[in-house]
Amino acid sequence: MSVDRLLAQHCRILANVAAVERFAEGPAPALADGMANRRWAFTRDLLLHFAQMESTVYGPMMNDRRERAQQSAALASVETAALMSEYREHVARWHGPHPADQWETYRRAVYRLMQRIRIRLEAEAAMIVPLLPIQPDGADCGPTRESYVAEAWEIRGVLFDGIKLPSA
Repeated sequence: MSVDRLLAQHCRILANVAAVERFAEGPAPALADGMANRRWAFTRDLLLHFAQMESTVYGPMMNDRRERAQQSAALASVETAALMSEYREHVARWHGPHPADQWETYRRAVYRLMQRIRIRLEAEAAMIVPLLPIQPDGADCGPTRESYVAEAWEIRGVLFDGIKLPSA
């Protein structure tokens, strides 16, 4: 993945994070009309980014000839997996319409999660981007164990549980 493309993804995700935070600053929505679609779009962009990082950066970088690059990629992969676990737990906890009487709790949970996403992206920019391009050591490098595809569909199922989608 090119540095320009990676940083463009960071900018898009950070703009989405800011939009989620603005939403959480407001009053609890009366109905979650369209909420599942917006949450899925956010999730899809985030998981696509992390899946691309795993397959095109972290995996190959774990076979980089530079030990620092190998260590940075391994740590980034572990930290990304931890963030995605936290994200999955958040979605499981807060799927469906959010009751007004829990809005403040939801808001705090959203802020914590958005902060964790910011931290992860800042770490990618500080610890991974300077190591690009990858300098392979010649070993056959396969993908890392994380792909996030199954998680994406699982989260989508939670977001749309009980919601009838319009026919195409």
